[in-house]
Amino acid sequence: MADDIPNKLILKNKALQQYIYETSAYPKEHKQLKELREATVEKYKVWSVMTLSVDEAQLLSMLVKMMNAKKTLEIGVFTGYSLLTTALALPEDGKILAIDPDKEAYELGLPYIKKAGIEHKINFIPSDAFPALNDLINRQHITYFVTLQSVNSDDIVICP
Repeated sequence: MADDIPNKLILKNKALQQYIYETSAYPKEHKQLKELREATVEKYKVWSVMTLSVDEAQLLSMLVKMMNAKKTLEIGVFTGYSLLTTALALPEDGKILAIDPDKEAYELGLPYIKKAGIEHKINFIPSDAFPALNDLINRQHITYFVTLQSVNSDDIVICP
């Protein structure tokens, strides 16, 4: 992990964190995930902290598989690291509805998604979340496994 990238993790001991990454997380990371992570850091520098860490991605993958999720909704895609993680964990017929207004950032990750052979699982909508979600609600009622990246808690309203 580069020294100029902020540490957003709970574990503050860098040596222990590096040991865990090198012995557990990095060896299990899919090739396209590794390449996308590196490309994201190279292009976005400190903003790359918006992506999942490698160990968080492995937890997400495990949760998707344990739930036997078939359809997921990702709000906030950035370059697509968690999107790619989720798509790799879904079954072959799994689907992801991905919403993010920044199509340029998503397009950085698109070649890695294509290389992984899972592009057919993803429906990317370049939009703010609320209009896209309102449209989804008006069109159909579907249950999704939801991943939120970078949400202002003032914007969330939970209805009973």
